[in-house]
Amino acid sequence: MTKKTHHIDPSKIHLKHIEELYADIGELIGNQTPVSSFDTKIAHKSAFNVSENLFLLGLKVVFRAIEIQDQPECSFRVNFHFQVDNLDKMFTYNEEDTPVFQENFVATLAGISYSTFRGMIYEKTNKTLWNGLLLPVIKPSILLQSWIENE
Repeated sequence: MTKKTHHIDPSKIHLKHIEELYADIGELIGNQTPVSSFDTKIAHKSAFNVSENLFLLGLKVVFRAIEIQDQPECSFRVNFHFQVDNLDKMFTYNEEDTPVFQENFVATLAGISYSTFRGMIYEKTNKTLWNGLLLPVIKPSILLQSWIENE
């Protein structure tokens, strides 16, 4: 299989819909101190429909408070639905005749999704004891290393 790489044209990528699957901010029962230290886990899921130029990138993040007894969590799961005008140029077929997308293409969609997700999480947690959580700025390809388990 020959790997071909095509230029990613941002004007051909359209974020069509943001589907919030859940936002569970959780209760910090008996604790009025804002969360200042937490562990973060981030994962992704993807799907596509080549014939309709559609690509879905789902993100999930779980925050676990470190300094609070019973380590309460808050979690978020969102699907980002893209239409990509030249989706057929962003993959090659493997030996099983399955599309394999260029890593830099999927990382581009992950970057768009993650940046949007950061703002959504901040807004939802801003006036809570989670104190306006800010996801760290990361290299988008890091998102592609962890998969969301079937839910």
